[in-house]
Amino acid sequence: MSLEKRQVIVVGAGPSGLLSAREASKRGVEVLVLEEHPEVGIPCHCAGLLSLNGLERLKIPIDHSYVQNMVRGAIFYSPSGLSLRIERDRPVACVVNRSLFDKFLAFQAERAGAEIRLNCKVYGISVDGIGVHVCSKPDRFMAEILIDAEGVSSRLVRAAGLEPLNSSCLLSALQFDLSGVSVDPEYVEVHLGRQVAPGFFAWLIPLSSDSVRVGLGCKRANPRILLNRFIQRRFKDEEYEILAVRSGTIVTSGPIRRTFADRLLIVGDAAGQVKPTTGGGVILGGICGMTAGRVAAEAVRLSRFNSDFLVSYERIWRGMLGREFRYMLWARRILNALSDRMIDKLFEFIKREDLCRVISKLGDMDFQSRVISELIHHGRILKMLTHLLGLGKPQING
Repeated sequence: MSLEKRQVIVVGAGPSGLLSAREASKRGVEVLVLEEHPEVGIPCHCAGLLSLNGLERLKIPIDHSYVQNMVRGAIFYSPSGLSLRIERDRPVACVVNRSLFDKFLAFQAERAGAEIRLNCKVYGISVDGIGVHVCSKPDRFMAEILIDAEGVSSRLVRAAGLEPLNSSCLLSALQFDLSGVSVDPEYVEVHLGRQVAPGFFAWLIPLSSDSVRVGLGCKRANPRILLNRFIQRRFKDEEYEILAVRSGTIVTSGPIRRTFADRLLIVGDAAGQVKPTTGGGVILGGICGMTAGRVAAEAVRLSRFNSDFLVSYERIWRGMLGREFRYMLWARRILNALSDRMIDKLFEFIKREDLCRVISKLGDMDFQSRVISELIHHGRILKMLTHLLGLGKPQING
């Protein structure tokens, strides 16, 4: 069996991997993407709600066939049914068909010069003085540098001797696409409560006025039982049809301790570059993926593949996003610690203090530290809860 050599190999054809490949290829580097499945974008494990600002940061247009709907706000529901409406006067996010979205990113990567190889599962890697040896079936590969975008499995992270994702922060998720329901197409719904989704929340993402993507994530519970119960309660008087069923894993751990090693960069879900508050990883993981592609291209240009050079990748992405992850991790710890009664109290306080207006004005789906900081300093109840739960305020600097 012959050994194929490339300058950069990317493992995984999800958004982070494809954006890594796109950016490295644009800089004249020879890039090969290895994808274990027979088709890019399938299976799909994502809810597909992406901010317009985030897509702009990733240099991805929104006028393509993968956009299913546009939304301008969200309605949050407490365990007892209190509601908070966060909105703008124009759309702030779009709902995408993730399979078509990933295929578009593959098109961008290939147009930049990357090659994508399907049905090629990577089982492990080994690094020596001449390159990264990729253990896969059916072919053998070697690269000057490898970008790991494999997702939550962490096979390659472990093979490199790095600390993988914290398994206690990986949640089971399930979602259905439904038709024959009545929803407001401009608003997402978020339902909190330990009876609804312990350890996370349930969501409704409108695809149109009569179709919706509904799902939830949970910890130490059966997501199918909880989701069926939630759907029956939410759409009890409607005759809906299930069009699609998707399962997946939600990462709420925040980034792993180290996202680089000799000849190796780790991006996206594999690196924990996922919002702990919502489990969304396309935008922030994509930003990190683009950074990895640029750093990998520079490493090839300079023939510098050791950790002393590749640490620049981690410095760059943590410089851009470290504060965001710290604040979102703090917020996730608070939410996980609150009882349903405390969540109701929090909703009452936000309504009484008219903080929905503040959240609507300052809120950003991806860069959440500003609004979290504003709530910390504005709310007496929030300060009291953080004190009672012994969690403290997040560290802003450092």
